Amino acid sequence: MSLEAFEGMRYGPIGDAVAAAEPHTEADPVGIYAAMLALWSCAVNGYVCMDNGRPVVVWTVLAGGSAIGRKGTALRVARKTMEGAIGSFLSARTEGGVSSGPSLTQLLYEKQEETMGTEGGTDTRLVVVDQEWSENLKRQNRCPTFASKLRQCWDGETIRHTTTKVSMTVEQPRLGFHTHITPGEWSEYVKPRDAKGGSFNRLLPVLVEGSKVLPYGHKELYPDVPELAEAYNWARITPRRMSLSKDAGKRFDELRVMFLAKLAEMPDHLRCYIERTPEQIIRVAAVLTVTERRTTVSREAVNAAWAFVQYSMRSVEKLVREEPLGKTKGAKSLPELIREILDQYEGEATSSIMLRRLGMRATSASLRAAVASMDDVEMFKGQSASGRGRPPEILRRIQPETASEPEPAQPELSLTLTQDPPEKRELALAGEGWL
Repeated sequence: MSLEAFEGMRYGPIGDAVAAAEPHTEADPVGIYAAMLALWSCAVNGYVCMDNGRPVVVWTVLAGGSAIGRKGTALRVARKTMEGAIGSFLSARTEGGVSSGPSLTQLLYEKQEETMGTEGGTDTRLVVVDQEWSENLKRQNRCPTFASKLRQCWDGETIRHTTTKVSMTVEQPRLGFHTHITPGEWSEYVKPRDAKGGSFNRLLPVLVEGSKVLPYGHKELYPDVPELAEAYNWARITPRRMSLSKDAGKRFDELRVMFLAKLAEMPDHLRCYIERTPEQIIRVAAVLTVTERRTTVSREAVNAAWAFVQYSMRSVEKLVREEPLGKTKGAKSLPELIREILDQYEGEATSSIMLRRLGMRATSASLRAAVASMDDVEMFKGQSASGRGRPPEILRRIQPETASEPEPAQPELSLTLTQDPPEKRELALAGEGWL
């Protein structure tokens, strides 16, 4: 499945390098691709930016089980493959986990001071590679400034740390970020209440697992990619500003409309992780285009970027569970799970969302059968967002029908004519509620 997904996002020298390495490693090809995007984007960050001045750096997270996820293997293949192009950069500017805002500021500040006044100019590039992210994530969650400084680095904004003894300012932070975590640790330490601050929607998590089991004694082969070395030199010769071609811009607009429609049907605890998807698409497309030594992003690059970002979106939906199904003791029935999911989606959800949430607990046929047996849920055909294609099936909570009750008796009306003259006669309505 991962190989098929990778083929949809494969693009340029990075994509070709992953395809060449894939038969000789047990790592997930999407995991290798994600690690290469993070390392490469940090290497060119600062030399390359978008036409509006925004950075192009891409931050990725590999989420997979211990041993079976092959996260470390994916990173090793990525590093070895890129060694010929950016090996010296990675050796000099890779740091392990960072656990606080002040320590992050200090690391970048030190790089700034080391290079200030040199022939190459001030260079704050630094890539944080944390293969045990959960350990530092616990500390990061306790630091009141880490999240805000992380967001500022992704946005390329000035960060500061000032105390009575020291004052550090980094005007152009160029931070790369690549981490590893297990799905269980993600559920424990990454919470929607923290994500709503905006830190986690700057990350692109991808679920990974071992792609195959190779014979004992096999040797990994790392392809030589001279195109990346050429592209790295090209990027540093002169500042490069990236822009979308007219066709790429049109495609991006189409994808943005599709994304906003999907975002509208998502509950808040999922939405907060993917709100920056449009900019993520542009960043990934720009990073891939740099490998071809071009500043104009093509429609094909946008499509490849969308495939990768969409894979990350699907990974987030599987990782994020604000209220895990079946958390209470005893197995819940399918109708109970359906009600529980609908309550999380404010009473209404498409059948595709429902089946995705139910996972192995239901099929399309068993879902319809369950709904047919429920008096408080209905299923009906909706309307497609674009007006084209097959309309979605909608499940919705309704008030259960109750047994019909006799209508309350109407008050008896008696008409009495008064003895007054005709011009003063009144029609008296004698009956409760009508006087």
